[in-house]
Amino acid sequence: MSEKVPKIRSDYSTDARLKRWIFLLMPSRLSVFLFRKVVDQNRERNSIEAAKFLVDTNNIYPTRFYFLIGKFLRFSLTLGDVKLPKSYISELIKSLKETRRNPSRRRSACDQILNATSKLSPQQTSAHGWKLVSLALSGLGFIRAGTIARNYCLTAALSEVSSGNATNRTTNLAIKGLLESRRFDEARQLIQSHASSLDTLFADETYSDYLALLKQRRPGAKTQNPAVESDVEKLFSSLVDGKSIALVAPGVIDKEYGAEIDSHDTVFRIKFNGRSAMPDEKYVGRRCDITSHNSDLLTLAKLNKLDANASIADAPDLKLIVAKKGEFETIGGVPVRSMLGWPPTFLTTATSGTLLLFETLRFTPNNIKLFGFDFYTNRQIYNHALMDRYKSSSNPDGADRRSHSWSGDSFSIHSVARSHISHDLKSDFLLVKNLYELSGLIDGTPEVLEILNLTADEYDERLEEMLGDW
Repeated sequence: MSEKVPKIRSDYSTDARLKRWIFLLMPSRLSVFLFRKVVDQNRERNSIEAAKFLVDTNNIYPTRFYFLIGKFLRFSLTLGDVKLPKSYISELIKSLKETRRNPSRRRSACDQILNATSKLSPQQTSAHGWKLVSLALSGLGFIRAGTIARNYCLTAALSEVSSGNATNRTTNLAIKGLLESRRFDEARQLIQSHASSLDTLFADETYSDYLALLKQRRPGAKTQNPAVESDVEKLFSSLVDGKSIALVAPGVIDKEYGAEIDSHDTVFRIKFNGRSAMPDEKYVGRRCDITSHNSDLLTLAKLNKLDANASIADAPDLKLIVAKKGEFETIGGVPVRSMLGWPPTFLTTATSGTLLLFETLRFTPNNIKLFGFDFYTNRQIYNHALMDRYKSSSNPDGADRRSHSWSGDSFSIHSVARSHISHDLKSDFLLVKNLYELSGLIDGTPEVLEILNLTADEYDERLEEMLGDW
């Protein structure tokens, strides 16, 4: 009897979206009441759920149902307990509808919303309210206004901590914001004063390791007993410790870096889907010692349900797979190691490249050189070969992408902007920029370094320019 393929459940799957649409289409007050009554009454967790509804709000923008965007946005913000003036929300909705009808007005709309957001006060809503507003603004293309909201988020979080009203989640938010802003002494003090209530993994490892990588003094947090090193940990360490590493992103690489990539001691490839899903090796090389994937893809790969396990069978030199989460021993005879801790990005979880970069830096490499990292400043997120795989394969890592509209080998602009909701891309940029400038361990191609040498404001402008008129 063949083994039954488990259903991959995702917050962005069709059935999950349909359930959210039920709430979105009901009157907002009623739907928020029912959500809190039936689904989850914890209002802080509701802000996480509200971000998923923001994705639906973004997705409706390019459709003929865009007139519903105001209703969808109001529901998301109400569910997240965002308390901002109705006039501001109305102005935001009006701008979205106007730019939908006349895309050439988007640039002036960005300036208008930037001005309106700058006139708000950090005290007008909670830290998690501002977090949601920042994700909403960035995901709807108002990047610079989203930065103002994320600055208000840190101010509000610190205020809640100092007043004694902060939850652990808010305290962690404040610490991450301080680390991102290089306010290291304040972050260290906050970690030490709340060490007993913070998650041990964060207090003792993630925050401490990040500070140490930036050549800052570790906080005086609790000391854990050293973990027993397994065979897979020894393997990972042997591939990283003291080694020169090429970390290759799946983005566009149009210069001949192949020989240089393969000359490194260890070659890491993010979301490696086999050599058939790679550009010409003169651009990206041939070797792949380690790759990383999400748990959905690895679950199917373990059951041999992926196009002859393309990500495994087409990689004869692959030595190790890194899973973002989940428990896997081996897949296709290749050992699997789960990530120990995630980088302290401010508003949301880091993207795949930043996750693997931070995980690798914690194991004392000699140096890491970045290839293909564009930090989402390019409309074409992935190289042509991988895009073709995503458009044609049963790979779940690309299934959601296949539901998007395409322009040649690129995602539609609203799909690109959607990434700003599920991932706070500025957090990725600033965290890697901090590591690049302070650790002395990171190098990159000229294309990568050009972006990392941008200021935070210049990065915002680059993103808004890339999104253009949608």
